[in-house]
Amino acid sequence: MKLLLSLFLFLCHLSAFGQEGTTEDSVTKERLNTVLTRQAELDKEIQQLFATSNKNAGNIQRLEQRNKALRKNLDSLKYVCDSLKMTQTTDRTALNDRIQKTDNTVARNQSVLDNRSLWGGIMAALFVFISGGFLFCFSKRIKSGTNSIDEIRKAQEAMQSAQIKMQEESIKLDNKLLEIAERQMKTPAIGNHQDTAVIDHSLALKVADEIVRIELNLSRMDVSIKGYKQLAKAVQRIKDNFQANGYEIVDMLGKPYNEGMKVIANFVSDENMEQGKQIITGIIKPQINYNGKMIQSAQITVSQNI
Repeated sequence: MKLLLSLFLFLCHLSAFGQEGTTEDSVTKERLNTVLTRQAELDKEIQQLFATSNKNAGNIQRLEQRNKALRKNLDSLKYVCDSLKMTQTTDRTALNDRIQKTDNTVARNQSVLDNRSLWGGIMAALFVFISGGFLFCFSKRIKSGTNSIDEIRKAQEAMQSAQIKMQEESIKLDNKLLEIAERQMKTPAIGNHQDTAVIDHSLALKVADEIVRIELNLSRMDVSIKGYKQLAKAVQRIKDNFQANGYEIVDMLGKPYNEGMKVIANFVSDENMEQGKQIITGIIKPQINYNGKMIQSAQITVSQNI
């Protein structure tokens, strides 16, 4: 009986031990599955990180290449800037020298223009003086009754010859004056002042005054006078050059005068004119416009019969 009881207890113990081992194996297997699942997830995350890292490495490499290209362009631009700076410095020096030379040339030529104008005035005064002398002699001889018609005719011819010679000399002086003025108006350095300073119109105004004076003299001369056509063409070239540079010499000679004109007017009476008329018969200084804006008002002589 004791043996059977002992055997029964032993079997019960083995049965209990078997059940306990089965439970522990089940728990261990469940934990192992959890670990494997987590490890698979980590492997997947690691692969994703590797892919991201490779992508970032590629981006970094492209950025480095772009950075190198930008540095190369920057160096090239720096070289270009240095070259431009050096060129601008050289050009500025050359331009300043050129402007200085041009200013000196303008000053010299303006002095020549003044001298030519002075000589022109002297020639005109001399002509008036000689003409007056001839007239005085003629009148004196006529009054004394000692002159014949032939002598008077010869004296008149001599006077006309002297007048023609004076006109020819005047034309020569005016031609030389216009040659100087034409060279000055074509000087390219004059335009450079327009970008850096207030425009100096003094030369243009001086030349315009001379043009009006010459045109007035030409209107009183015969076309057959030697040098007349050459001088007329030179005047037209100067006027065309004026227009090309934005200047306009307003033509007033022979035009009616009205009170609204912005001019300085000197009035003279002329009974031969139609009653109530006022006509511009002389231009002392012309009206000059630059790009449509008046820079010099006219000084005129108005003949009237009021």
